[in-house]
Amino acid sequence: MMLDRHESHENLNPKARDSRDAAVSAERPLADREVPLPGVSAADTAADTVQMWLDGEATEMEARAENDKAVEFWARVAKDTDTMRQVKAPAHFTANIMAALSAKAPLAD
Repeated sequence: MMLDRHESHENLNPKARDSRDAAVSAERPLADREVPLPGVSAADTAADTVQMWLDGEATEMEARAENDKAVEFWARVAKDTDTMRQVKAPAHFTANIMAALSAKAPLAD
């Protein structure tokens, strides 16, 4: 985790500012690294299993066993998204837009 320092550095010269920040960084341990814990699998929670299913790393059956409601939600989102992708504007729609444009409007190159 990165901690923001909220002190003003405007009045410090750049060399003092850099050495001051380096000293503080050297004192703090690195806590932002992901380290695997022994005995802990990647899918310890239902949310992790559903996320693995969404990423293609787990089967739908495994995800449903953990959280059926979330799988139903994401399946519905996928179905609705697919339906929306197939929606096309009526053929006359483009013609109506072009007719509404001014004749003096510049043409795109």
